[in-house]
Amino acid sequence: MTDFTPRSPSSDDRPTDQPTIQSDDQAANQDAGRTPGRGAAPRPGWLRAPAALGRRWPTWLALAWAAFSLSDVTDGLEYTIVFVVPAAGYLFLAVADRRRITWAVVLAALATVVILRVLGIDPGPPLALTVIALAALGLINGRLRGPHLYALQTPGALAFIAYGLLVVSVPPVAGGFLVAAGLLGHAAWDAYHWRADKIVARSFAEWCGMLDLTLGLGLLVILLTG
Repeated sequence: MTDFTPRSPSSDDRPTDQPTIQSDDQAANQDAGRTPGRGAAPRPGWLRAPAALGRRWPTWLALAWAAFSLSDVTDGLEYTIVFVVPAAGYLFLAVADRRRITWAVVLAALATVVILRVLGIDPGPPLALTVIALAALGLINGRLRGPHLYALQTPGALAFIAYGLLVVSVPPVAGGFLVAAGLLGHAAWDAYHWRADKIVARSFAEWCGMLDLTLGLGLLVILLTG
C-alpha cells in the first residue's frame, strides 16, 4: 500500500537557488583587493605599494621643489610672494567656482610672476590689487557670501596680504622668522581646504600644503643654525 503521509522537506529537497545572506565583514573581505570593474582580478600585492606612492605625487613634487628652493635660500624674504600668489589663486577659484581648472590657474599665476620679474616689475603689488578686485567681485555677485568656506576666502586672502606687508616692514632677520611662521600658517590653511575638499583641487591643496610646511620648517632650521 502506498504511503501518502505528508513529510517535511529535507535539506536535499529545498531549493538551492536562494540568495546567501552575507555579513558586511564577509562582503568586505570578499571585495578586498579587487580593482573597479566587473569581474576584475585582484591587484597583485607588489603593485599596491607603488600605486599608493603614486597617488601622493603632489607630496613628492612639493618635497622636490622645496629641497631645490631651500638649497639657495638667503634670509627667506624671497618667500613673501607665497602669501600673495595663493591668495589670488584661492579667491579666483572661489569666485569662478571651478575646481577643475585649479592647476591651469596655478600655472597661469606662476607664469605671471615670472613674466613680471623678467620685465623688472615687482609682482606683489599687481597681485595684491588682483586680490582686492576679486574680493570685491565675489562679494558683489554673492559667491564669497556663500557657505562657510567660501565666506572665509576674502578675510583669509586679505589677512595673508596684510601679513606679507608686515614681513617687508620689519628688519630682515625678524622678517625671515615671520616668513617661516607664515608658511606654516598657510600650510594649515591648505590642510583645511584639503580636508574640506572644496574651493581648490585636493591635489593642489596637498601640494601647496606640503610645500609650505617643508619651506617653513626648512627656513626655520636655516635661520636658527645659520
